[in-house]
Amino acid sequence: MFRYSLTKIIPRSTLTSQLRPLAVRSSQLQLGLHQYQSVNLRLKSQPSFQSRRTVITSNVDWKPIKTTDKEEWTLSKYIFLSLLILMPVISFMLGTWQLRRLKWKNNLIASSEDRLTYDPIPLPKNFDPEDAEDWQYRRVIVKGKFDHSREVFVGPKIKNEQKGYTLYTPLVRSDGGPDVLIERGFVTDNHVIPGTRSLHHLSVPMHEVEVECIIKMINPKPRITMQKTDPESRLWHVLDYNEMAEFTGCIPLHLAALVDLKDHPIETVTVTEPKPWWKVWASAKTHKETHLKDIKPEEVQEFSQYQFMNAGVPIGRTATIDFRNNHLQYIVTWYGLCFASSILLFIVLKKKPKDPMKDKLRHAHKFM
Repeated sequence: MFRYSLTKIIPRSTLTSQLRPLAVRSSQLQLGLHQYQSVNLRLKSQPSFQSRRTVITSNVDWKPIKTTDKEEWTLSKYIFLSLLILMPVISFMLGTWQLRRLKWKNNLIASSEDRLTYDPIPLPKNFDPEDAEDWQYRRVIVKGKFDHSREVFVGPKIKNEQKGYTLYTPLVRSDGGPDVLIERGFVTDNHVIPGTRSLHHLSVPMHEVEVECIIKMINPKPRITMQKTDPESRLWHVLDYNEMAEFTGCIPLHLAALVDLKDHPIETVTVTEPKPWWKVWASAKTHKETHLKDIKPEEVQEFSQYQFMNAGVPIGRTATIDFRNNHLQYIVTWYGLCFASSILLFIVLKKKPKDPMKDKLRHAHKFM
């Protein structure tokens, strides 16, 4: 191998001229480094500061908006608006109708309470059931004999925590009028059969009785009720007075016996039938009759409902009005609904359609 000197290959004059710019650049780099370090020291000695944002840009979408002069209405909007208009009208009409019903019900209750204060009168012989509305809650007296072979029941029901049924018994009138079906009252489940009852002169009277009743209207049977499946059965789960009267052969007149806890003792006497004067050889015929015993009012014994229920004696109803009067609640409900729906309709009609361009301008004015 041969060693050559750089000067032998490249002339010295050429080498010096080529290396001189590199030396100059090296000195310039060193000068720039010293200047940078001096500037950095001056910056560290001065207080720190942060850059401030001078341009505010909004996040609002400023894309072109397609607007129309009039909002388009669809079928669903028309239906919604129609319902909003009909709701206050219909609710106002229903509230007004309930107001008339309240006035009618108050008059009916007042007239019925007046009739309860009247003294009881005998039921007319040829009483027309169509006149029962004018005689509603009027106290009447009916005389006759009960036909216990045609008893019917409605129930079951609960009274004084005991299960039982409401007893209805036909009465053969003494004045010759048509048979009437009388609501005698509540009997317990174990005294449905007449033979199981005690105090027979009160529970199963066979003599002529005098019953004080009130006349009630016969309400039509509701459509959605349990139907009677056995036509021969004496039990109805829901009161159907017309069908019960037809089943027992009585006129459709609802008579409800009033509660009477007093004892009505009876006595049996032998009655001698009169004989013609010319039958001197014949003996007079006799027969026995049972009728109520005449006793002083202060000597009358009074039972409790518990004793009657244990003995199987039907417990009648009290002389009170049983009308339901909820029309005032209905008036408040319908008029309140009318008021609320009217306010909602006013808000819907008052509200202007939303303009997206105005919303964007309002946002720009607030934040920019």
